[in-house]
Amino acid sequence: MKKSLFHNIGYKLLAIVFAILLWLVVVNITDYTVTVKIEDIPVEQLNTDVLEELDQVYDVVKGDTVDIYVKGRRSVVGNLTSKNFYAYADVSQMSITNSVQIYVVPRNKSIEDDISIEYVDNIMQLSLEDKVTEQFPVKAVTNGDPKSGYAVGEAIATPNIITIEGPKSAVDKITDVVVKIDTSDAYESLTAVSDIVLLDAYGEQIRNDKIAMSQNQADVTVNIYPVKTIDVYVDVKGTPADGYGISDVVYQPQTINIAGGEEALDRIESINISDLSVSGLNEDLQTTVDINDYLPDGVILAQSNSELAITVDIEKLTTKKINLSSSDISFTGKNNEYNYDFDMSDNIIVEVAGLESVIGELDADAIKPVVDCSDFKVGSHTATLEFKEIDGVKYTVTGVITVVVQIKN
Repeated sequence: MKKSLFHNIGYKLLAIVFAILLWLVVVNITDYTVTVKIEDIPVEQLNTDVLEELDQVYDVVKGDTVDIYVKGRRSVVGNLTSKNFYAYADVSQMSITNSVQIYVVPRNKSIEDDISIEYVDNIMQLSLEDKVTEQFPVKAVTNGDPKSGYAVGEAIATPNIITIEGPKSAVDKITDVVVKIDTSDAYESLTAVSDIVLLDAYGEQIRNDKIAMSQNQADVTVNIYPVKTIDVYVDVKGTPADGYGISDVVYQPQTINIAGGEEALDRIESINISDLSVSGLNEDLQTTVDINDYLPDGVILAQSNSELAITVDIEKLTTKKINLSSSDISFTGKNNEYNYDFDMSDNIIVEVAGLESVIGELDADAIKPVVDCSDFKVGSHTATLEFKEIDGVKYTVTGVITVVVQIKN
């Protein structure tokens, strides 16, 4: 048996060596060296507190992820992904150009000697800014229409001021700090806790993880009031320039919707705009006023448009002469026992003064001249003419009117 074991020992050893060599060849063929690109490995920033101590904040311009080439045996490298690597950048080692070197190591230390790593770009570029702290008012904003016949009153946020800290460029973009509350179909006062939202000048929400707020939520309270419709009146004051007058005052709307507590609404039936002056004007006045300025405390406007559009027509004054004959004049207050006659040697001239558009249409019939003879007894009497009252029209009479009163036969 022993003799058989060592028989042709040289050939047997040669066969073993050949087998080992063949195995090595097979292994090298099947588990060959490969290079794999692994992308988007997140980079952690270390020692960022050194910037906070300098009241600075940073933003990663480039290098928040890193790409690498990994070289090694296919059996080791073939299944590796970005999750198998840890990348970091030590901010305390930042250069004067605000760049920081990125390092990548395998999370499994056992393969560290089996692979080699090459970087596509291992530089993180930072931008630095001063950190600022500012206070902003918190506005409560309502969304949705309340139930018909009701209006949304003032919404109040608590707290109404918060402190915001962050990069100067980001904080400077903040235009409004708001909390929202839904008032859809509401008919009584509401309270809610809402997230605080930062808005820019375009009304877009600002999202920046470098911005810190003293608190992220606020309490919101909003009153819901019943609605009432009231009339609006406009009374102008003052006198236009010499030779001019007011021909018309037009305004819209003539009714408005208001809201408030029941007691406040009971105390108001209309509003009167009486502080509009036309003193010294010789042309039309067109203006708008804010209705809110004329509402009493405890009452709000329950409509979107708060402007009252007013036009005051200013027109030139003119005069016109109207000749009157006795047939144009009538009597009032006559006694049935008397006869009444005019003793007029000449026609009576009436000068009417007023707005050009009004005066142009006036004649004897329009001004309706009349003599009141209630106190006249038998005899001759100097009479005073009376005329129809027309807004803005003044009368001046030239000539004397004598009325002769006689007893009827």
